[in-house]
Amino acid sequence: MSKISRRLFLFVSAGSVFGWVLIGPKAAIASETGSVKEVRVARLAKGVNIPSWFWLNRGSVDELEKRYPDTDFQSIKKLGFANVRVPVDMANVYGKDQPGLLRKENLPYLDRGIRKILSYELAIIIDLHSISQREGGSNYSGPLGQDAGFTDTFCRFWASFARHLSQFDPEWVILEPMNEPVLRGMEENWPPLQKRVIAAIRKGAPEHTILATGARWSNLDTLLALEPLQDRNIIYNFHFYEPHIFTHQGASWSSDWVKPLRDIPYPSCPEAVKDLMGKYADERISNNIERYGEQRWNADKIEDRMKQASEWAKEHGVRIICDEWGVYKRYCPPKYRTAWLRDVRESCEKFNIGWCMWTFDGSFGMVNRENGRAVIDKDVATALGLSVD
Repeated sequence: MSKISRRLFLFVSAGSVFGWVLIGPKAAIASETGSVKEVRVARLAKGVNIPSWFWLNRGSVDELEKRYPDTDFQSIKKLGFANVRVPVDMANVYGKDQPGLLRKENLPYLDRGIRKILSYELAIIIDLHSISQREGGSNYSGPLGQDAGFTDTFCRFWASFARHLSQFDPEWVILEPMNEPVLRGMEENWPPLQKRVIAAIRKGAPEHTILATGARWSNLDTLLALEPLQDRNIIYNFHFYEPHIFTHQGASWSSDWVKPLRDIPYPSCPEAVKDLMGKYADERISNNIERYGEQRWNADKIEDRMKQASEWAKEHGVRIICDEWGVYKRYCPPKYRTAWLRDVRESCEKFNIGWCMWTFDGSFGMVNRENGRAVIDKDVATALGLSVD
């Protein structure tokens, strides 16, 4: 048996052991109409995001190795990750006046990077992360679903981009049409628009698995309200940063009342936050801290949220993953951060929900950079259940 064949056998076996099976009233229908292959789902069991290459890049895009050297992918593989998610800014691959609406001068960088990652036998999620990073803020979907002209262009772009990406093995490359669509106040526009975008992608990439999601930053509640599509080669995705007051404490791009936060504890209870109550003059902050304590966020509460996701998937006979979750680490005490990471990871795995942490390095990262070299935070790696040795 070849090396690749042995790995495929192990992936399928692991999928059987860890319960990667369709459960629910629609399971039989799904299995008869070409649902997601077991081996693809198994490769999404655990992964990590690698931004700041084709998204949030400083200056023009460049070769993958300039941002993530080979030693990074050696570490990613050795730690036990099975996939990486590659965020892409549409502006980096969109050519308004170019054939196929594709920015031809940048595509070779992306293609070579994909081949490099695949050489490490890591699956890849190609994530259309934002319309334009230069616009700033966190409204990643911008005018999508609100400007009819741009929405038409977006669909035509994706049909072309999918055709380009179809050169890569669908067993290893997953397509994510839109990261965290927002459509604030117009959320009802997203499900039919997503259906339309996925139909456009199918014209160019008929065999690739696609990720679908809900509006308002892909939160879990919008996923639970989503009606699955007829296309069975789809995995449903949500992001998990609950509770925001903890995971984004001190983040400069967050809400004004979140930016000043420091040392927010986890788990939460009234006793845990009482010393913080008089620390902030802003009454909104004190009220939100008090509420956070009363909500008692802990492993059981997180598990209940993941159970809701699992039950939705069973009801509809579909697969789900959480391909973004993490804690901004600058102002969060490490012991609280690792406790939250452990609880989320264990809850995902309990309900057979694949996960992809945000991020490998940077402000949410699991490694620190020392003279450019990635140094693994062993406490974080342990919380993630990775192979620390």
